[in-house]
Amino acid sequence: MLIAEQEWRFVTAAADALMIEFAAQIDLTINAQVHRLVQLIQTHDGAGIIEVVPSYRSVLVYYDVLNHSEAQVRNSLAPWVSQVLDERESGALQQFQNSGTLHQIQVCYDAEFGLDIVAVADALGGTIEDVIKLHTAPEYHVYTLGFAPRFAYLGDVDERLRLPRHATPRQKVPAGSVAIAGQQTAIYPSVSPGGWQILGRAAHLPELKAGDRVRFIAVSANEFAQLQESQS
Repeated sequence: MLIAEQEWRFVTAAADALMIEFAAQIDLTINAQVHRLVQLIQTHDGAGIIEVVPSYRSVLVYYDVLNHSEAQVRNSLAPWVSQVLDERESGALQQFQNSGTLHQIQVCYDAEFGLDIVAVADALGGTIEDVIKLHTAPEYHVYTLGFAPRFAYLGDVDERLRLPRHATPRQKVPAGSVAIAGQQTAIYPSVSPGGWQILGRAAHLPELKAGDRVRFIAVSANEFAQLQESQS
């Protein structure tokens, strides 16, 4: 298969690092390409690969620069990129894309925890119940992890809920806060600054991995308290 130049490219990232970049957008298929490529590189280690770091649309590869040239690394990686794109065309990538673990996470959307849910409902021109229905309807995909340990970027949020970050971030966002920003949603794993729109509080935060899937389940304040008590 002839790989179209605009589909991907190599970028020199550092003296000992090479980046493989796919199209510049948040997209399920592109992200599946990223994680399938990581899997192939790790399974067929070559050219002195030391570390592989995935993101939304790219793979950063650190290599042993003392024993391998960038040209050698490029030649080693190019066939795996070609295989990933072949799998996309054949439909095999779709099976890989849907293979992640499904996590069901209970969330209390009461205003006590959903610090922005009233404002989000107003921006939507609807009710808090409308916000909850829109946020709990999708099955979210874990695109990548970053910002802080265990912070997972999930998508895709319903287009009607795609609001920007706050212009001025909060200094302290409570751990477990479930929030949205643009087409993404996430759970703050620990107390930290943050500018996302907070809709509620998760009763627990499982160990999420890139490629996993998440469904949010709305629970009442009483159910949330019972869940918290059962985990203490």
